[in-house]
Amino acid sequence: MAQTNMPKTQHQIIERFGASHSDKNLPNLTLSKINALKLNANPIHYTLIYELLSRADPYFTEEISNAIEFNNYNDQTAQGLFIELITNIIHKQIPTEEVGKLLNGLLNDIENWVKRAQSKQLNLRDEMQHISEHNELPASIAERLRTRIFPALDEFYVETSQLQQQVSASAIEIKQLKDELEQATSIAKTDELTNIPNRRGFNEIIQRLKNKALQEQATFALIILDIDHFKKVNDIFGHLIGDSVLRYIAKLLKEETKGRDSVARIGGEEFVVLLPNTHYGEALKVANNLRLKVNSKTLSVKNNSTPLSLSISAGVAMYQMDEDIESLIHRADLCLYKAKNSGRNKVCGEAES
Repeated sequence: MAQTNMPKTQHQIIERFGASHSDKNLPNLTLSKINALKLNANPIHYTLIYELLSRADPYFTEEISNAIEFNNYNDQTAQGLFIELITNIIHKQIPTEEVGKLLNGLLNDIENWVKRAQSKQLNLRDEMQHISEHNELPASIAERLRTRIFPALDEFYVETSQLQQQVSASAIEIKQLKDELEQATSIAKTDELTNIPNRRGFNEIIQRLKNKALQEQATFALIILDIDHFKKVNDIFGHLIGDSVLRYIAKLLKEETKGRDSVARIGGEEFVVLLPNTHYGEALKVANNLRLKVNSKTLSVKNNSTPLSLSISAGVAMYQMDEDIESLIHRADLCLYKAKNSGRNKVCGEAES
């Protein structure tokens, strides 16, 4: 079937999940995996498991893999992942910031045109009124003004006023579209569970920090932290408590890192903290303060006499001028792995031997 008139986004989705994929056995493998996980073979599960096996997007592959590994993959979490995935595909086809700028420009043009039209209309009406009251005009000219020009101008005024109303109504619709676009963009960059930036939001924030660092010849710190033994939390207390723990950690990070600092959730139980204009020693101190804050409290769990103790491990790295963001993240990740492999509930920085 010809697809020449197919919308670009729809075509992109079909190419991603359709028969054009190089591995022709992926559909069968996807169904086998769905059966092995004892899931219903509905479009949402099929899309996500296909995404997992195709490894088209490393971020989503990791997200889905972690959800399955930690027994946190179910109809509810799958729906959230599905929405995030489709939003991501659509987001790549719609440059929202550029569209927002275009809509702003259009709204300004419409507003300016309406103001100019109203002003010119009033001036023209005043001039015509002045001419009509002039008693020294020749009779033929006065008659022509009365019978032909003034009626034509009156008709023009009515049509112009109607056009202004239509344009103003269109401006309202454009503003609503702009607001909805901004809201959709914000949702796409926000983690639904914790209400802090997700991986996409983090990517945007760290890119801005990098650009500012290059302009100001300054640096910034990246802390990657992970909740220790989070799988045990889910296994012992259940996934609802596990979700509550993630929300608790996100709230604590926001409360403890105010001002210009930023936090985000970039994985299952993995969070990041970005500290602009911060030296290495200060970043280590912030990371240790966060670790101590988490470890100093126990959480009461309803219908469970065992209090919930939490700890985090963290890795700290500093941005180096002109390096790729992935390089910075990799170095912070290595520090995090070192902290976890050396006993957890620790902070390791890249300057440590």
